[in-house]
Amino acid sequence: MSFVLGLTGGIAAGKTTAAKIFQEFGAVVIDADQVARQIVAPQTTGWRQIKAQFGETFILPNQQLDRKKLGQLVFADRRQLAKLDQITGPLIKKEIHQQLQQLKKYQPPLIILMVPLLFEGGYQSDCDQTMTISLAEQLQVKRLMKRNHLSQPAAKNRLMAQMSTEKREQLADFVIDNSQGFAHLRSQVIKWLQEKQFV
Repeated sequence: MSFVLGLTGGIAAGKTTAAKIFQEFGAVVIDADQVARQIVAPQTTGWRQIKAQFGETFILPNQQLDRKKLGQLVFADRRQLAKLDQITGPLIKKEIHQQLQQLKKYQPPLIILMVPLLFEGGYQSDCDQTMTISLAEQLQVKRLMKRNHLSQPAAKNRLMAQMSTEKREQLADFVIDNSQGFAHLRSQVIKWLQEKQFV
C-alpha cells in the first residue's frame, strides 16, 4: 500500500523545494503544475477550449499558450480566472487521478501529491494526510516578484487569488514553516519522514 501525502502551500512558499527533499528519500511526486502544462499543450482539449474562450491572441506563433499574457489577464480579473479554472480544473483532476492510479499499481511507499489548490480542488479526499508549506505574506510577495519578474501589485494579485495561509493551516494535518531558510525546512520534512517511518 502506498501512503499519499497531499502537499500544498501558497504561491512561492516553497512547495517545490519541499517536494525535492521528499524525492531525495525515495518519494514519488505528482506535480499538478506539470500536469497543468500538459493539459494545455498545443492541440489538446484544454488548449482548444482556452483558444475558443479567450481568443487567438493568447496563442504564440509556435502554437504554445502565451502563459504570461493569460496570467496577466486572469490574475487581474477574478471572473476571467473562474472561466480559466472551469476549463483547466476538471482536466487537471482527471489526469492527476489517472497518474495516481497508475502509480499505486507499483505500490511506492510514499506518493507526494503536490497541488497548489489542494483544498480548493477537493484533492484531500485522495490523500492519507495533508501538509502545507507556510511562509509570511511579505516574504511570499518578495519571492514571487523575484521569481516571476512581477511588480508588487501583480504579485499581490496572484496571492489574493488563492486561499489564505491561515485557512490552509487550519485544513492541513501538518504545517511546515518555511520562514527560516532551507536547512530548517529540510529538518522539518525529515522529522515528518522519521515519524512516519519512511526513513
